[in-house]
Amino acid sequence: MRDQLLGRPISDLDLATDARPAEIRRRVARWADSVWRVGEKYGTIGVAKEEAKAEITTFRADRYDGVSRKPRVSFGSDIREDLERRDFTINAMAHDAHTGQLLDLFDGRRDLDEGLVRFVGDPGQRIAEDPLRMLRAVRFCSQLGFELDPEGSVAIASSAEELTRISRERVRDELDLVLLSPRAAEGLRLLIDLGLAAHVLPELLKLHFPQPARYRLKDVLDHTLDTVSFAPADKTMRYAALLHDVAKPETFSADDSGIHFYQHEEIGAQRSRAILARLRQPTAFIEEVAHLVRHHLRVPSYRAEWSDAAVRRLVYDLGDHLEQALVLADADVRASDPRNYPEFARRVAELRSRIAALGEVAELARLRPLLDGDEVMTLLGICPGPKVGEVLRFLLDQQIEGAITTREQATEAIRQRFGGC
Repeated sequence: MRDQLLGRPISDLDLATDARPAEIRRRVARWADSVWRVGEKYGTIGVAKEEAKAEITTFRADRYDGVSRKPRVSFGSDIREDLERRDFTINAMAHDAHTGQLLDLFDGRRDLDEGLVRFVGDPGQRIAEDPLRMLRAVRFCSQLGFELDPEGSVAIASSAEELTRISRERVRDELDLVLLSPRAAEGLRLLIDLGLAAHVLPELLKLHFPQPARYRLKDVLDHTLDTVSFAPADKTMRYAALLHDVAKPETFSADDSGIHFYQHEEIGAQRSRAILARLRQPTAFIEEVAHLVRHHLRVPSYRAEWSDAAVRRLVYDLGDHLEQALVLADADVRASDPRNYPEFARRVAELRSRIAALGEVAELARLRPLLDGDEVMTLLGICPGPKVGEVLRFLLDQQIEGAITTREQATEAIRQRFGGC
């Protein structure tokens, strides 16, 4: 109902009825193309017909015990009782499919018009029933560009610690939606202002930190939020933008030459892994984000004086994430000092041209030493050990730089460098 009134695209339908789940299944069995019962114990039956999908839920009058966020499900026969248990007024409206009448018991239509996220009834009670609703409030604000009702803000700020009752997976899912929203930076700022970030991403609170003199227009937190805003609405890119400077507080140093954050990209990759693991993100995703964080300074450091070998090394190190690294660097620099951006954009355009001229991007991403460990040991007459790894690293370095392209060249280079038969 909410999205329909806002004129937003509707992908799935949410329907409510006084029929019990078994009755719903019986009625749709022959009509629907498919039926799923994952939420049946909570009264929900899913159906699909051609391109349309819908979830049909029996009216509910749930009760909470104040300890678990899981309700004691009670089926009802009155839509009004069902709407009373909803979280926000904008989600507590119903359209009668038979009469066309809008049932709006809590002025949700008015709140839509005013751009307001407001709890149904007492905010404290709604939060006590399910503390995740605090994150959902932030999420709707960032997705819709709405403001949070002042009474709800006070209730959330006083209840923020209740988030510890919520599983990390549910917290993760809401944070993902905030980050992918059109106003992700505003959503993150709201998490901080309401005290929720302390229980979701406490690392953000440490980013009120000065930047080097040339970037004094904003502190590290402001810069981070702006980087998120400039990054495309892709989960990997938004998390990489969010975490790219996460290690600056612990790598801070200052001397006569200014403020420094030595090795913050390396340590930041480690911290990113820990944060994302805490949020129960998938392992492959964690490594992807950590890789981008570790290398986020590489593209901005490019200069025209770089040799072709240095460009090849960059392409190899970034691998399949080359384009993502270029886009992240663009967001990072745009979020720094805008006066520097035109010159950076010129350099990146030149870098892209040089990478295209190499014509080896895919090959470099998959590059492996031309000889394997057994061949190295035979060639040098050595046993397994650290020396084999040293030789293979040398060989790979030479291949990346383009100095070696054949097995014969590889054999000769190893003989000259390390001796052997």
